[in-house]
Amino acid sequence: MRPISIYTRFLLVIFANALIFVTLPTPLVLAINIYFCSFQVIVGRVRKGQAWLLVCLVFALGASLAMVFPENLPGHYLLFLFVGVGRILPLVLVAAFMMGTTKVSELVYLLRKIHAPQWLVIPVSVLFRFFPTVRHDYAQIRRAMKFRGIAVTTGDMVRHPMRTMEYIYVPLLNNATNVASDLTSAALTRGIGDPGPKTSIQRIAFTGLDALMCALGLVLMGCGAYVAMFQA
Repeated sequence: MRPISIYTRFLLVIFANALIFVTLPTPLVLAINIYFCSFQVIVGRVRKGQAWLLVCLVFALGASLAMVFPENLPGHYLLFLFVGVGRILPLVLVAAFMMGTTKVSELVYLLRKIHAPQWLVIPVSVLFRFFPTVRHDYAQIRRAMKFRGIAVTTGDMVRHPMRTMEYIYVPLLNNATNVASDLTSAALTRGIGDPGPKTSIQRIAFTGLDALMCALGLVLMGCGAYVAMFQA
């Protein structure tokens, strides 16, 4: 397991967002997605990396098949699913990596370093704590409902949508409102909104591995920019 600097993660976010605006050939898209998946392996989340790599391969295969049948109805469906939806796959890969491995304190440190405004720092810090908490609450609600014999399997949730809505999603939404309020209050209580100078106990190091991965990312970005301009 090797740590990845928050600065490298910030570069990944910029890279993934830039990909939304360009259309690249499938082999290059696959190479970029593999690059994003490699970060999961580097930080020790090997199974996550393998699972996302399999998703990337499926999307690459589907995009290739869509090019074989472009004129008929199945081809249009494949084109929408694997090319249209596949355009946001890099964002999903980076978001999964960021949400699963980034500490809130590291993210706040980065936002302070780049002089982000308070109206951005506070919501982002709350947001990164919100989703893990809601996911934990969802798991608890599912366990409680399984104990009562409600929505024991995913198939039960699909077959009984009204029961699923009443016993799982409505309590989850009510709880999510309270969670958001509590997390905001906790962040403000800890002084995140104070305008004075801030300190951090986080030790952020930019290592040789970070330099290597950033260089590889810049090479892929350069290839994407060259291909996009050449195609235009």
